[in-house]
Amino acid sequence: MPIVEDLLSDKGRQVHATTPDTSVFEALELMADKGVGALVVLTDNQLAGVISERDYARKIILKGKFSKNTRVSEIMSRDVVCVSRRETIERCMALMTEKMVRHMPVLEDDRVVGLISIGDVVKWVISTHEISRSVINELLQYSLENVSLADLLKRALDLILSIPWLSFENRGSIFIAETHSSRLIMMAESGLSETVKGTCEQVPFGRCFCGRAALSQIIEFSDGLDMEQRHEIRYDAMAPHGHLCVPICYEGNTLGVINIYVRKGHQRSQQEEVFLTAVANTLAGIIMRKRLEAELVQSARLAAVGQTVAGLAHCTKSILFGLEGGIYIVNKGIRKDDTQKLLTGWNMVQKNIAKVSNLVIDLLDYAKKGSPQYEICSPNRIAEEVCELITYKSRDLSAGQITFIRDFSPDLGQFLLDPKGIHRCLLNLIDNAVDACLSDETEGKNHWVKITTRKEGEDSLVLQVADNGCGMSEDVRGQMLSAFFTTKGSRGTGLGLLITQKIVREHKGSLSVDSTPGEGSAFTIVLPVNSQRH
Repeated sequence: MPIVEDLLSDKGRQVHATTPDTSVFEALELMADKGVGALVVLTDNQLAGVISERDYARKIILKGKFSKNTRVSEIMSRDVVCVSRRETIERCMALMTEKMVRHMPVLEDDRVVGLISIGDVVKWVISTHEISRSVINELLQYSLENVSLADLLKRALDLILSIPWLSFENRGSIFIAETHSSRLIMMAESGLSETVKGTCEQVPFGRCFCGRAALSQIIEFSDGLDMEQRHEIRYDAMAPHGHLCVPICYEGNTLGVINIYVRKGHQRSQQEEVFLTAVANTLAGIIMRKRLEAELVQSARLAAVGQTVAGLAHCTKSILFGLEGGIYIVNKGIRKDDTQKLLTGWNMVQKNIAKVSNLVIDLLDYAKKGSPQYEICSPNRIAEEVCELITYKSRDLSAGQITFIRDFSPDLGQFLLDPKGIHRCLLNLIDNAVDACLSDETEGKNHWVKITTRKEGEDSLVLQVADNGCGMSEDVRGQMLSAFFTTKGSRGTGLGLLITQKIVREHKGSLSVDSTPGEGSAFTIVLPVNSQRH
């Protein structure tokens, strides 16, 4: 808890004094010169009293006297309340209120070492409240960041132990209660030895100070003088110390315990307990929010697993149906010695085996974690390679009627990109554009797919794939980034756009789409390149 010594260290230790025989006028001049409201009065370096501006107002002005011909001894306060440097600020406030005094000398071995006023004490109390609010605000702000509960609790503990007016030892811990058992688990610590960490790693409810605080949901305090009777968990060479254990509770449930070490003989302080209770209440809200977030994530994961299984089942069922059809035709060709049927059936089998391969690759790409493998490469060359690949693959799909327009910026240069990732993105988008053109039933329409590369400003690379195919409705646009959603029937896996978006995000870029039913679509990738251009 804060003591007078802390206050003196903050305001300064200089003592301004006068003597009983000095005129009141001279005392007032000294007060004005030093910017103080009171002086101690000394006789042979011994405290004789205190003179203040209040004494002057009441005993000189109101009584019609003159300060120049009145001595300090005539108006000074003689019944002075003194305190020691070890006295608590709490006790000083109580004494000033009880005795109705505004100034108290600080003594050490009958020698005046300081003078504190009601203003000093009030200012100190206000500053401690401001620090408390600051700690709470910092905890709340930190809890909004993407940090683990363990890191957050360690931050809270470090903040508590860093506050100057809390007279704690520089060590402590924070325990979290296991959800389905009456046991505390140490999740954060500071300044503890390996022996203490091992001994107190797990504490049952009801055992020792922390366990009793958890069970009773009441603050447990020990000044260290009762260690033999109350400190149930012991270890070799345990030094004398006390504890301040504050339960972390929420709606009648114990979520954990803040455990702070105090020196032997530490005086119990309401101010310290009020502050730690405020921290505990803040942590209770944060812990519950973290748990709810974890539950929501788990629910989302379970829902995603269910959606994935359903999507996989649908894709696999379609592929198996195609394989069964191909095998049936192969067997029929064998029985009838029909080479044409054999070739037809085998072609169906090969296509469906390729679908299995593509599905597995898509799943692996979508699930894969990691950063892009950056290389210095040319976006124009990547786009050209994809165009050539799509043109070759589309020869048998009546795509020869589709015109591929290459709108590559000639002075684009090279950039630091993941060439395989960007290749995959463009391949997916151009493949989708070709399918959109093939699905468009508008008669007499000359279909085209346009691939654009350009620099936008000084810090953006733009890759765009546009077509004048069938376009997308609002409903399709709303679902296009859902796993396993596809408009290609058995020809698609429903993962292409998801993978594209994933790769773009890994490059810190964005993917947008503009589409009108019957007119076509344009997918635009924007990648930041600020310092990546070469």
